[in-house]
Amino acid sequence: MTPSPARTRDAIAARRRSLLRRGLAVLAVTLVALLIWGSHNYLTTFYSEDLRNRANVRAAIYNGSLLNVLERHQLIPSVLARDRTLTDALMRGQYAMTSARLIDINDELKARNLLLFDATGRIVASSDRRLLGTSRADRPYFREAARENTTIFTTTGVAERELGFFFAHAVRSGGQLLGVIAVQVNLGELEASWARDTGRVFVTNAEDVVILSSHPDWRYKLLSPLLEEARMAALRSRQLGGLEILPMDWTGTGRQVRIGGATYLRRDVSIGFRGWTLNYLAPLDDVRARVNAVIALEIMAVALLVALIFWIRSKQAWRRFLRLERESAELRDLNRRLSDEILERRRVEQTLARTEQSLVQASKLAALGQMSAAVSHELNQPLAAMRTYIAGARLLIERGRMPEAHSSIQRIDDLIGRMAMLTRQLKSFARKGEDEIRPLDLRDAIKGALSVMSPQLGQVRVELVTDMPSTPVMIRGDQLRIEQILVNLLRNALDALRGQDDRRIDVTLVPGPLPTIRVSDNGPGLPKEPDALFEPFFTTKRPGEGLGLGLAISAGIAQDLGGELTARNLVRGGACFELTLPALQKLDTAAE
Repeated sequence: MTPSPARTRDAIAARRRSLLRRGLAVLAVTLVALLIWGSHNYLTTFYSEDLRNRANVRAAIYNGSLLNVLERHQLIPSVLARDRTLTDALMRGQYAMTSARLIDINDELKARNLLLFDATGRIVASSDRRLLGTSRADRPYFREAARENTTIFTTTGVAERELGFFFAHAVRSGGQLLGVIAVQVNLGELEASWARDTGRVFVTNAEDVVILSSHPDWRYKLLSPLLEEARMAALRSRQLGGLEILPMDWTGTGRQVRIGGATYLRRDVSIGFRGWTLNYLAPLDDVRARVNAVIALEIMAVALLVALIFWIRSKQAWRRFLRLERESAELRDLNRRLSDEILERRRVEQTLARTEQSLVQASKLAALGQMSAAVSHELNQPLAAMRTYIAGARLLIERGRMPEAHSSIQRIDDLIGRMAMLTRQLKSFARKGEDEIRPLDLRDAIKGALSVMSPQLGQVRVELVTDMPSTPVMIRGDQLRIEQILVNLLRNALDALRGQDDRRIDVTLVPGPLPTIRVSDNGPGLPKEPDALFEPFFTTKRPGEGLGLGLAISAGIAQDLGGELTARNLVRGGACFELTLPALQKLDTAAE
């Protein structure tokens, strides 16, 4: 079955709404994804810049503190080399009070150790008395200080993984080497303070060896990305080849580095001392954590917004459900009342149908009553003729003229047949019964109506002209009801011609797909609004001559039979009524 245009439009509209909802959902998801992506990029840049600034500040602070410690310790050897107590002790070889002197000085300096060597490299005084008497003649800080006239700095124990940082200065008198004073710098406190930082801090020397670190495992390791083959060979020649390489994965432009699965932002600062470089590694995990926290808040806000939207939609759906329930209850009540009204209307229609049938029957009886005089006249003529024929037949029988008597009796029989036919037609017209829908020839209906109207037509001088085809004009209908329509039209035509000298009634049957019966007259015609003739109780007759129901009933019968009854005025004058009914062939084709 082909869907109706309305259903097709509804289906298209529903499909469009579905596509629109899907498009809006995809757009919303895309916007949320773009928001999260944009927020991630912006926040990563923002927090990375903040982390970079903090890394710069921390690196500058740590660099300053380290440089301050180194510079403070660098001055001590040159000052102590001119100390009279130490010089006199070296010259006389008496060191009883020298260690105490160094201990007092170190209490304020906070160095790791203060050492006084004689010219042979033997420790003659120390802030750590456990070292007295040991020889350090082979140590680079002693040898280099003995050769130079300035303060030298050396780093020892890189290969042995026992670092020591020493400032040393020769003690001379009159150009003669008396000994060497050395300060072992204490950088452990700095490393301990670095360890408390969330970042990683380490210091590399000019050979890219980690010599200080907040992470003890990183000490004595090489930074492989910064070493070339030539420098690696030089390091091996200096017995540094055995050091491990710090496993760093340098990314980007060298500002980020991965160590042990963690990613750091690298900030390196040149200390300006012996080629040392301080490296500060700020953990990017903090940036990611802060970014993820904000992204989580955004996702939570979006989730809350979605939940709010769903809550609002659910509230709306619940209100719609309640409204639908209320409307359903109202519709059920309305359907119940409508059913009651339909039942009541059916009862009224049945009553109306019975009333209409009664009115139709009353109209028939009224027509018969109006035709009673003509019928009586029509019956009186055969009765008078029969009396004459009976008297003649009796006389002929008495005279023995039997053939002529038989002829008179035959004429009496013909008159009786004519009277029986007239009464039978009147009885059939007046009969009140159910509709009998069957195939019929409209010519028979016209003949039947003319037969019923023959008494009235015979009483007045009227020219009756009938025009019917020679072949049957078949329809499906009730012949008695069609005859009733035609009788009503013929009676109205006779009433319209009353008082005229020239009276003419034409009855024409036009065959075709919609056979039409025309009943026209040459009377005064119809009023200005012919359609009003078919309204109940509308009449143009004088009071007492009609109720105005005949044409209304006739129009209703025509509609019941699937046809139409119309009226119009003729150009030549007079009125014309047309009864149009569907042909039998058309009805059968439609049924198939």
